[in-house]
Formats: sequence, structure tokens, C-alpha cells
Amino acid sequence: MKKILLLILILSTSLISQTTDTTYINGDSLKTKSVSITKSWDYHPGDDSTWASPKFNSVGWDTVDARLNLDSIKAGYWKEIGWFRKTIVIDSSLRNKSIALILNHYGASQIYLNGKLRYGLGKASKTSEDEKIFRSNNKPINIVLDSSLTYLMAIRYSNHLLNNYKYFYSRLTKNIGFTAQLKDWNRGFDSYENNLSLGNSIGAGLAGIYFSLSVIYLLLFSFYSSKNEYLFYLIFTFSMGVVFLFGLLSNIIHSDLSFYFGRTFILPFSLFSIFLSILAFLYKIFYGQMIKIMRYLLLISILSYILTFFNNLEDISDKVFFGVVIVSSIEILRVIFLSIKRKKPNAWVIGAGVGFFAGFIIILFIIGVFFGGAQINNLYIAFTFLLSIPISMSVYLARSSAQTNENLEIQLTNVQKLSKEAIEQEKRTAKLELETQLVKVENERKTKELEEARQLQLSMLPKELPQLPNLDIAVYMQTATEVGGDYYDFHVGMDGTLTVVIGDATGHGLNAGTIVTATKSLFNSYAPNPDILFTLSEISRCIKEMKFKRLSMCLSLLKIEGNKLRMSAAGMPPALIYRNNKKELEEMMIKGMPLGATKSFPYELRETILTKDDTILLMSDGFPELFNEKKEMYGYERVKETFKEVANKSSEKIIQHLKDTVSDWIDGKDPDDDITFVVLKMK
Repeated sequence: MKKILLLILILSTSLISQTTDTTYINGDSLKTKSVSITKSWDYHPGDDSTWASPKFNSVGWDTVDARLNLDSIKAGYWKEIGWFRKTIVIDSSLRNKSIALILNHYGASQIYLNGKLRYGLGKASKTSEDEKIFRSNNKPINIVLDSSLTYLMAIRYSNHLLNNYKYFYSRLTKNIGFTAQLKDWNRGFDSYENNLSLGNSIGAGLAGIYFSLSVIYLLLFSFYSSKNEYLFYLIFTFSMGVVFLFGLLSNIIHSDLSFYFGRTFILPFSLFSIFLSILAFLYKIFYGQMIKIMRYLLLISILSYILTFFNNLEDISDKVFFGVVIVSSIEILRVIFLSIKRKKPNAWVIGAGVGFFAGFIIILFIIGVFFGGAQINNLYIAFTFLLSIPISMSVYLARSSAQTNENLEIQLTNVQKLSKEAIEQEKRTAKLELETQLVKVENERKTKELEEARQLQLSMLPKELPQLPNLDIAVYMQTATEVGGDYYDFHVGMDGTLTVVIGDATGHGLNAGTIVTATKSLFNSYAPNPDILFTLSEISRCIKEMKFKRLSMCLSLLKIEGNKLRMSAAGMPPALIYRNNKKELEEMMIKGMPLGATKSFPYELRETILTKDDTILLMSDGFPELFNEKKEMYGYERVKETFKEVANKSSEKIIQHLKDTVSDWIDGKDPDDDITFVVLKMK
């Protein structure tokens, strides 16, 4: 039987595929790793729209590595625009799914799948005037698959940069083409978003810190020009700021070639400056002058920089750079060690920061040599350790400058201390007693206010649950503080439609109670409206206009009309639906920003049909994120298992089982977060 299925797959592939190379994609492997499809593309120079069609036969085209490395291809082989084609065969697990295509290049491209244009990066063109380049920086492209197993991927690609900027382009990159890989869509998109957000946050923060320090020490050096250590520290912080600024801009700028050329020239110079300025700083504060090795390192760095950009000797330059880094780091450690051994003033302060950094750089280098550069996959982690250097340098400079004044202040303080000690002791005692009374009064006032707010919040919850012939409803809420942030409510329309809401305000206490009160009023106003998405948008708009600052409201809103369920959510855990006829658990996960976080957001609406004894569990995140004494989180998988155990029982028994599970998990103690359940069972 397996042989027959394999034969059918081969025959279908041969009928659809019109390329000489086929790539097979397995859904399971795609979930755990990226699949490179850079190699073995059918390629033909020129531009013909019929080449996108799966019916076109590209047999006879050249088979190439899509990178088109300048050292590997013949001169003149690239004609500035051409087409690449590849047949991709997927397994059945990827049918009707989305996968991520990650295409990296300095040119422009159009991606076709089975003859249909799916995406464009920049604007591909026969002429350089009409071309708009795009550097994607690993941005994933959403490729939506249908029920087919075989696909013809065709890429129309142009790159006029080599012809227009031949000298500079070869120093920017050795590839005229592109690299391509496939990932699971959720994994690829989440990875891109997380790396982009983390990279931008770290890059902006560190660039701001280093440039701020540069300004400060520029002013200090302008007032104390004899202090060369200020100048060297200024060079170090400014160079670090440049490195992180380019890292940040690389995630923002996609089409400006001059930026990439500028980065190629400026970054190596900045990297050399970082290490040499640290060493010069140490020589100045501990030796009072530069020694010979500093001159040699500076000369080698300058020659390496010149050779790289005027003689195109990148390999030699890389080795020289690593050599300068290692020699500088070793020399830094030597200077620090001898200064501490000789008990130089404050040597241990700067030694703590610089020694830690230098040792970390050596470890990174050893890992790169013995395990390959791929092991060092996040330079931001490495450069984050550089914060130890400016901090230790700043502390050293501050301590050294203030040492004399500090000694004088200590002597003066000792004289004054003898005469004022008794008076100060009496003042402290009286102040402590007064503060104790004030704290007591304030605590009593807050306790009274919190209890009043708690009673107000409880009064806003439904006094009775809706009694409907087709539904069995049960609820439960336990707050973590006097005033919680969870909320639930119901509304039954004239036509019998049940509207259910469950929410979770950010935080606890009075602020959370305030936003719950506002949400209650808005729900009463908009619950009769049949348009769920309109209701969410209006509630979000109203909360945003109330200017709660950082407060927002996570919310799930659903309507049950007969046996039809419609639902949308804003930042809430997924709804769990137990399908009684299949004895299976279905997870309805709807992603969305919390209400009030933004002015507008395209919330998603889901619909499904319910049958007899189907059971719905709505909850706040207090249950799945509940920690026990061992600091173990209960987790969504345990939640699903717990619910499935009793999903065939009545709503009240389901609620009781969940309450008992919560109590057992935290050993009867109070939870750290509000816990709310709403159970709806079809009769």
C-alpha cells in the first residue's frame, strides 16, 4: 500500500512540477527547525512573465545556488534580472496551513506560487531607475498553502547594484542573489517579532546610554583638557553608541543602500576604537603615558582598515581584527592585574568591570574558534556585558576626582557629629514615633477604603444567573486582594440571545476596581448590540478616552443564540469547548490587544455550532498561571486535562472540581492573582 501511495505522489509531482529540482518539506521538522531552500534553483536570465506558470517547462535552465556568490559565478553571468524556479512538495500535515518564507537579499523580488503573485520585497525591474531594493532582515513572508501537495515557486529577482556600484557592492556582500528558508509560520513570526522587539529595545537603550555618557565626558574634557582619560573614555562610549545605533537602524532601514555602504565603512573603525580606547584609558590612569604596544596595535588597526577597503582583503582583515581584540584583551587584563597587585588607588573598581568584560570576550573567541561562529548568535548579549565597562570607568573617575574632597568632608563630619549626636538621636526618636502613628492612621484609612471598594465591586456582579432552557450556567470568582481585577456579567436579550462577558483588569486594588466599574457600565450599554466587534471597539475607545494611563482591560465577549456561538476576545486565555459527541476538547484561541491599550485594533470574530451536552469553560489567567510552593506554574495543559476530566458533568460540579483543584495546588493558601470561572453547558 505504501508503494502505491508513493507512486501516486511521484506521478502527481511529475505532472505539476516543471523544474529539474524538487524540495520535500516535512511538517514535523518544520515545527522545530528552519529548512534552507537556497540551493538547487532553476535559473534563467531575462524577464518573461510566462516563466511564473507551473505549466512552463524549465528543463534546460541552469541549476544554481540562489546566492550567486561573486567568487563562484563567471564574470557577466548575472544579467541584472532573472527568474528562479523550484518545485516544493509538502506532506499532508501542511495542507491548508501557513508557512513562513524568509528571503534575504539586497535587490528586489516578486514571489509567485503556482503562477500567482503572493508577495513582493521592494520593486523588481529591468531598469535600475525603476528598481527599489529591499533588505528584509529575516522578516517572514506568510505563504498560505491550499490542499495541494506540490507547488511551483518562481521568484522574479532583480539586482542592479553590482553594475551601478561594483566597487562598493563587493565590499558590502559577496552574494548577488538571495538566501531562502522555510519555517513554521507561528515560530517564524514569533521569532522575528521577539528578536526585532528585543533588538530595538536593547539597541535604543544602549545607544542612548553610551551617547549620553559621550556628551557628559565631552563637557568634562572641555573643562579639564589635561585629563586625557576623559578623552579616551569619550572615544570608547561614542564608538559603542555608533555600534548600537547601526544595529538599531539595520532593523528599521530596508531600502537605503547608502546606509549599508556607510555601515560597512564605519563599523570596523568603531570596533577597533572600542578596544584601543579602553587600553589607552588604562595606560593613562595607571602608567601616566602610552607604551610601545599601544602604538603597534594602533598602527596594525589602521593598516588593516586600509587593506580591507582599498585592497579587498577581508579574510586577512578579520584575522587581524581578532588578533587585535585578543592582544588588547590580554593586555587589559595584565594592566589591571598588576595595578591591583601594586595597590594602585581604586584599581579594583575598574578591574571588576574591565576584567569581567575582557574575560567574557576571550570566552566568546574560544567558542567561535572551537565550535564555530554559529554558536555566538546574538551579539546584543555580548555587548550588553559592556555595560560593566562604562560603569566601572565612571565609578573610577568619580572616586578619583572626589577622593580629596571626601577626606575633608569626613574630618568635618567627625567634628560636627560629636556635638550633634545627642540632638539627632532625640530627633530620630520623635520622628520615628510620629511616622509610626502616621502609618497606622494611613493603613486604617486604606483598609476602610479598600473594603468599601470591595463591596462596590461585588455589588456589580450579577445577583442571579440567567435561567435559560437550553443552558446550564455556573460561575466562581476568588480575588487575590481586597479589590480584584476580574469581572463577569450576563445579558439576556428579548429574543433569548445570551451575552456573556469575562474580563481581567491589569493589576489589583483600587485602580483595578475602577476600570472594572467602567467596564460594567459600558457592558450594560452595549450588551444588547448584536455586533460583538463593534461592542469591543466601543468599550476600548471609551476606556482609552478615560485616560487610565497604563491600565487596560482584557476581555472575552460571546453570544449564544440557539445553538450558535459567536465570540471575540482581547488578551484573554482561550475558551475551552468540550465536544460531547466526539469526547474531545477544542481550544478557541483568539489573539487581540487588551481594551484601552490602543485607539483601534482589528479584533477577530469566531463562530461555531454547539450540540447537546457541549460545555464551554471561560476563565481568567489566574488559574493557568497559578504557582504552588515549588514555584511550579499550573499551566494551560493541566487546565485542559482537569476540565476534560469532569466536562461531562453539570456546571456546578465542574466549578466545584476546579475550586478543589485550585485549593490543592496552592495547599489552601490565598492565590497571587484573581481566579474566575464561567461554565456554560448546552442542554
